[in-house]
Amino acid sequence: MKRIVGIILLLLSIALIGILVLRIWGIEIVSLTAVLKSTTTLVLLGVAIIILIIIYGALLRNDRRGYDRKSGSRAHPKL
Repeated sequence: MKRIVGIILLLLSIALIGILVLRIWGIEIVSLTAVLKSTTTLVLLGVAIIILIIIYGALLRNDRRGYDRKSGSRAHPKL
């Protein structure tokens, strides 16, 4: 998973640097406002996903459901 995230971040960095280099030369593929709007949207989606993961982990998970309580003092997963 770390490798996939790293590859995605590397590709996004290369794309952003490419856009900035083209902008230096006066070539405009994507406007700055479009980049800012899409960045803001991605940040908001990321925050929403993190909040949903925290809510799911804190409130909706039932950790006891997956273990057999009658099998002894150690936790044994149900088969």
